[in-house]
Amino acid sequence: MQRLADELWGSVNGESVKERKVGQGRLIWGKTLQEILREDRTTPDFEYPATPKDANLDYIHRTCEEAEIYFVSNQKNRPEKADCLFRVSGKQPEIWDPVTGERWPAANFRHVEGRTLVPLEFAPRQSWFVVFRKFAPSGRSVPQNDRQSNFLRFTTACELTGPWTVEFDPAWGGPESVVFERLEDWTRRTEEGIRYYSGTATYRKMFDLPPSLRGSGKRLYIDLGTVRNIAQVRLNGTSCGVVWTAPWHAEISGLVQPKDNKLEIDVANLWPNRLIGDAHLPPDKQFTVTNVKKFKKDSPLLESGLLGPVTLTVAE
Repeated sequence: MQRLADELWGSVNGESVKERKVGQGRLIWGKTLQEILREDRTTPDFEYPATPKDANLDYIHRTCEEAEIYFVSNQKNRPEKADCLFRVSGKQPEIWDPVTGERWPAANFRHVEGRTLVPLEFAPRQSWFVVFRKFAPSGRSVPQNDRQSNFLRFTTACELTGPWTVEFDPAWGGPESVVFERLEDWTRRTEEGIRYYSGTATYRKMFDLPPSLRGSGKRLYIDLGTVRNIAQVRLNGTSCGVVWTAPWHAEISGLVQPKDNKLEIDVANLWPNRLIGDAHLPPDKQFTVTNVKKFKKDSPLLESGLLGPVTLTVAE
């Protein structure tokens, strides 16, 4: 054992000698991996040095025969902007949306000393795939004061104000139909059937496009503001998709008409509010049958419903 140890480590003083060659590799002790990589001048595989110190972007990197694939995730519940450096050079970065499946080549990037800098923007908790698969001999370097964006810019055109007709499921204690004069949290309503409701409710409203947007050919979105917790959007009878995370919007460009647009939004919340409501009822009046005993009469209710504001936005 001693002979094998001496062959591997060498008979040296570990306090003064920290490294020796072993075959084609090196044996290093007394240093962290970060220190070794820094001394070898190995650049990080991914970093975002110019972002606020408390920003938290996590990533995974996969190498395959066709591409270098990075998955970058904003770990905080707030928007972030970051100039992200990837240890890839000579290739065109593409941005893929893991929620919608949309993908596009980055308009703004540049190669920096063997790496590629790509400005990324994140909604709260949002993630992107950044894929390098096509050859790009020289990255684009756009002047700082005239930089192209890699992402759409959204401008609010108008807010959909006024009353909404909201339909609940009576089988789960809600009213069949009620008018909300403004968007509000279900738990703030006086009706017990709404305050303790868990399930799906449908919001309905008619609206006209502002004259400035009629025939403009611009990409239009409907932004739901805040949703608790998931929504399906339909416009004029056609689904615009399911919205379950930030950014809480859906594109309506090919579906919207100048006047008399019929907007329907199905919103589903979480289960605890119904369990809390049932705790106030005798067993024969309860809506649920469960062995979950976590929620009591005095447990706090969870925000629910379409909280808004609901706006029409223009994307450029």
